[in-house]
Amino acid sequence: MTDVRTKLLNAFEELKREGKKISPFAVEKRAGVGNGSCKNHPAILEMVMLEKERYHPNPELAKKPAARTDKKQVERNKYDELIDRNKRLQDENEQLKKELSVMATSVAQLTWELHRHKTATRMQQSNVVQFSE
Repeated sequence: MTDVRTKLLNAFEELKREGKKISPFAVEKRAGVGNGSCKNHPAILEMVMLEKERYHPNPELAKKPAARTDKKQVERNKYDELIDRNKRLQDENEQLKKELSVMATSVAQLTWELHRHKTATRMQQSNVVQFSE
């Protein structure tokens, strides 16, 4: 049985001879192998991509766009101002978290006191209704 590499090469040559569209998917489909098999054979993938670029209707679009170099520059003083503001907001956030924790503790203590008070006052009164015979 033929190995995947040989199948891919034969399919590539057939498509090239027939003048059909060449792409990794087309080569893999013609070879009868799994989708993505070209990625396991970098030399074949490079041949396919070169052939694909050669017959692309617009070669400028076939090339991958270059990395963006026009990043926005921020003034140093504006950057420092933003860093200071961020620090102030983080400090304020920490303070609010502490206050929230204190308030939650206070609510828990008051709830416990209310529970104890209700329990103590109920001990004196019974909720059981006595039926007289």
